[in-house]
Amino acid sequence: MPEKPRPVRGFSFLERARATTTETWLLALLCGMFYAGWIIGLRWQAAYTDEIIHYAQIWLFAQGQWRVLSDLTTIPGYHLLVAGLLDASGAVSLQGARLVNALFGLSAVAALHALRMRLWPGTQTLASAQLLLLPILAPLFFLVYTDVLALALLLWAIWAAVVGRHWLAAMFLTALVCVRQHEIVWGGLLVALALRDADMRSLLRQWRSSVLDLLPYGLPLAAFLAFWAGNGSISLSRSQSALHPDFSLHAGNLLFALLVFGLLLPLQTVLGFVTACRSYWRRPWFVPSLILIAACFWFWFRADNPYNGAFPQLYLHNRIPLLIEQNAWLRAAASVLAAAVACSLAVTRLRPARAAWLFGFSALFLAASWLVELRYVMVPIVVWLALREQRGRLVEWLTFGYWALLSCWLLQAILAHSLFL
Repeated sequence: MPEKPRPVRGFSFLERARATTTETWLLALLCGMFYAGWIIGLRWQAAYTDEIIHYAQIWLFAQGQWRVLSDLTTIPGYHLLVAGLLDASGAVSLQGARLVNALFGLSAVAALHALRMRLWPGTQTLASAQLLLLPILAPLFFLVYTDVLALALLLWAIWAAVVGRHWLAAMFLTALVCVRQHEIVWGGLLVALALRDADMRSLLRQWRSSVLDLLPYGLPLAAFLAFWAGNGSISLSRSQSALHPDFSLHAGNLLFALLVFGLLLPLQTVLGFVTACRSYWRRPWFVPSLILIAACFWFWFRADNPYNGAFPQLYLHNRIPLLIEQNAWLRAAASVLAAAVACSLAVTRLRPARAAWLFGFSALFLAASWLVELRYVMVPIVVWLALREQRGRLVEWLTFGYWALLSCWLLQAILAHSLFL
């Protein structure tokens, strides 16, 4: 059951409502200015990195040419949808495709807003504003990349699973497979959420209703398996499949996610670590666990995919691992930060019941990718932001301001072509 908001001493109900309305309008104004600034700033820029192949595929579809480019690694559901929308509008251009992607971004924000309103009522406005300014996501709202549409579909699928609309959740997940097929992993989280808080005995006793609840999730799984069997690899592109192997697990993205989390959410990390120390300091396993996590980062973190060596002066996801590998002090600091982040995550409350399965499926999703990428790390971080308990108004507002500064700096760097995610 949602917790009742705590009464604020000295404020009437009308005053609290006015404060909430003022905050909503302020956030809407700030985020609207930011969104418009990004759209205007990037509108006439030349294509960035993967935009080249994505827009080329969209243009081919819009011209009625149904061949798929050999270097495209994902099922072209995104490209078909964008091409159809552009063709219907009569304006097939890179700028038009970027505007369509910005609309997908608003859908992702709406999905997170709906989730927060359901799970943590009263926090949805600030949480939605934070998502708009999340530095590792914000540039992708306005570029022709598949990630934003995939994120929107995933968030809406989670919302549908939480409210018990399992066929709708399965439809969203099937659409997600048609956009980024490797994200089928998140179907496991949807199944866990569909089981709600029932224990194993209840599930066995009511197995018929349990099977009916879980049956829809066989649809996206069947679609994924059919594609995999027909294509011969999870990567659509045969030429790129060696760099995106099917049956391999890698520690790089998993450890990188802990580091990125700590850099993006320093206040939450510190507060969570303090809470963990207070709760578990006397437990015999606590200190050894910290040492083990730090040691895992020290010994196992590496970005050895060939693409991670490309242009580290330009790509942030290549520059950070290279700096860590070249500097022992940075590696040591990153190892300590990773251990602190793990403790913070362990003591942060999540909703709904069984939401803690997020960590297991996040680990599987991240470990399945050899290429260390901020875009991969972004997905579990956003899902965690949707399900987590916030740390307090001041902390969350400071986080909003911190992300606004980072996002503005990143916008300037991208416009100057000196840095990219």
